Amino acid sequence: MISDIAPFALILSILVCLWALSSANKPHIGKLPYPPGPTPSFIWGNRNDLSAPRVWVRYAKWANEQHLVLADLQQEDNHSQFVGRCSRVTRTTVESVATSLRVYGPEWRKHRRIFQQGFKSDSCLEYRPVQTKKMHDMLYGLLRTPDDFKSHVYTYTGAIVLSVMAGYNVVPNNDPYVKLAESLLEAFRAAPMAKWKINMFPILRYIPSWLPGAGFKRYANLIKGQLAQQREFLFKSATAPSVEVEGERTPVVADLLPGCSSDSDVRMLLEAAGSAYTAGTGTTASSILVFFVAMASFPEIQKKAQEEVDRVTGGQRLPEYDDRAHLPYTEAIIREVLRWRPLFPLGLPHASMEDDVYSGYYIPKGSIIYPNVWAMTRDPVKYKDPEIFNPDRFLTETGELIDDEVTYAFGFGRRICPGRHLSSASIWLSAAAILSAFDVERKKDESGCYIPLDVKYVDKGITSHPLSFQCTILPRSEKAVQLILERHAED
Repeated sequence: MISDIAPFALILSILVCLWALSSANKPHIGKLPYPPGPTPSFIWGNRNDLSAPRVWVRYAKWANEQHLVLADLQQEDNHSQFVGRCSRVTRTTVESVATSLRVYGPEWRKHRRIFQQGFKSDSCLEYRPVQTKKMHDMLYGLLRTPDDFKSHVYTYTGAIVLSVMAGYNVVPNNDPYVKLAESLLEAFRAAPMAKWKINMFPILRYIPSWLPGAGFKRYANLIKGQLAQQREFLFKSATAPSVEVEGERTPVVADLLPGCSSDSDVRMLLEAAGSAYTAGTGTTASSILVFFVAMASFPEIQKKAQEEVDRVTGGQRLPEYDDRAHLPYTEAIIREVLRWRPLFPLGLPHASMEDDVYSGYYIPKGSIIYPNVWAMTRDPVKYKDPEIFNPDRFLTETGELIDDEVTYAFGFGRRICPGRHLSSASIWLSAAAILSAFDVERKKDESGCYIPLDVKYVDKGITSHPLSFQCTILPRSEKAVQLILERHAED
């Protein structure tokens, strides 16, 4: 009996000694306390605390109770030091769905360079003809079938990205690529969720996919197949003899493809292009849908914005990008949309690349960091009455825009959204055009009384976006109808 225990005891003693030596040699940073937090369960740790609906509200409450230290708007710039990779589930399952979910390293940097070449602010100026044409298409769709406004919005945002990236023109209804991309969009939303057991137990990546509990692997295999279809589709579109993009610029994939020196380079280019659609279309469309919610909910704000647009256009044309500097109240509405209903209330999960210190607490290397964007938007010091939709908070008393551009809505550090310039421009153009041409109202019942909007939001995972809701979209005038029809005929 003793002889059986002796080898085990010896091994245990050696491990304890090695641990003690390692702890003794740790830098002083490791002797600082960890950030305080809720008591974890014995088996699952804080997994249930991470996956609750509207978990960002719970985190904000903890921050007020000194449980968390990462919700301070005044420390916003400090989030960049924690940028690294995302949660482990993305590395094992659907990392390729979006560049923002990739592990920080050589491939991530190549993806990022592709985005910088295609979506830097100067390049986005060349996409204005594409965005303007797709905006005209959206207005025409809203005029013909206003109840399908959600579909028209998604078609608008998706058509812009696909035209810019691959020169592909989206079919208004039941486009095959759009259907494929919708599945990948759900994967992008689900990938960083804390529900995946592999986030707690990374060793699970090595188990066979047929085992019970290995659903994440089966899900990954499904997504990988769809990603392969996406790459093939984009390659064919970008290399088609007739490929062209509205304006003078060659589509991004067709422009960069000749510079690829290996199959790996081609694969990464196509993955980055697919990521642009997957991550960019849904987020931009969701912001526009929140704009619809706000205009239907606050008609006095809509009327004030329409009056501003009419002063600039004279009611004789549709808004153009050159009008943006002359429409501060419309710009303030866009900023308030991004603040009022942030699409990524917890941002994208980051991880510390090295041992670090934050507010006197020890942050070990590899710690997952969730910047609580929702808490930043609800800071009562920065934003008075934060639950109220109030564009005036972004204007001075003389009607000029203040410096707050709500950049936190697009992320932090190296993982700040690379398509933010294109997205911002697409949101602004659609909002200005809708204000110019339509009234957005709540539905009425049989007696002519307004029906409450009753908008529900998807509040699980890392995103929050409006589900289906109903509203009435009516042309403001016969002149508005004429302008929409003329622009559609010209395009």
